[in-house]
Amino acid sequence: MLSHLLKENAKLTVSTGNVLNVSDLRKKAGQKPTDELVDSLRSTFAEAEVVESGGSRLVTRKNNDLLEKIKEHSRTDIKVGAKIFLNHFSESYLTEAVEILFETLNVSYLDNLILAFHPRTVVSNGVDEINGEVKEGVIEWAVGSENAGGNLRKLWSILEKYATDKKIGQLGIADLDVDSLKDLYEGSTVHPSIAQINLAACCVVPPQLQEYCSKNEIQLLTHSDPQELLPRQVLDDLELSTCLAAWTTRFQVHIKCRGVLAAKGFIVSLSHK
Repeated sequence: MLSHLLKENAKLTVSTGNVLNVSDLRKKAGQKPTDELVDSLRSTFAEAEVVESGGSRLVTRKNNDLLEKIKEHSRTDIKVGAKIFLNHFSESYLTEAVEILFETLNVSYLDNLILAFHPRTVVSNGVDEINGEVKEGVIEWAVGSENAGGNLRKLWSILEKYATDKKIGQLGIADLDVDSLKDLYEGSTVHPSIAQINLAACCVVPPQLQEYCSKNEIQLLTHSDPQELLPRQVLDDLELSTCLAAWTTRFQVHIKCRGVLAAKGFIVSLSHK
């Protein structure tokens, strides 16, 4: 669809803007996370506006009211949260994702940020595979992935700096088993205050995980996100077969006093294979 834009540039950032103002998307409430992202990208590509900035390209959607929706309320009256999906260990990717998020929303502070880091295994039969298959009642994270815990701590230290600088309020982590969560908690300066577990495992929440979160005042939440939000097949369907998703961010803006969702969208960084 827009793969031709990558012929001249190694990287491309796609920002869907506020998808709540897209009528076709409003009619599809309750979609699976990947389907929602795909439809949001298709809508963005259908009315794309390309912005050149410092040698990079940003693709966004025309008639986007994201900043207007945010400015309708004072910063103290809204709650801004986001989740970053990262399937490759890269400190620069995570930093880039956070900085572009601040820039896109034109804010200097996030109320909360959750990291979903699911490192890839080695290539098997020419196909990249993701570790940590979600099974009912079982949480397994990064099984067989070399030094996943050490890499996670390096990524977490980046987020800690933002929290220490008062740029992020709460830090959260997704899909860790109790041992991995314990390692992260005990090895961090700014502890995770939110832990997300997949809905596929939440019917039987591991008692040890529940006990550890309760003991350390970690809010235990559920989600339905896949471990890879933009898998290879989806990129192929979007005519982006020559691309990889370096990272994906989903953001939400709520009005505090009413709990109303004011804005929601995605940011995706694409690069050549």
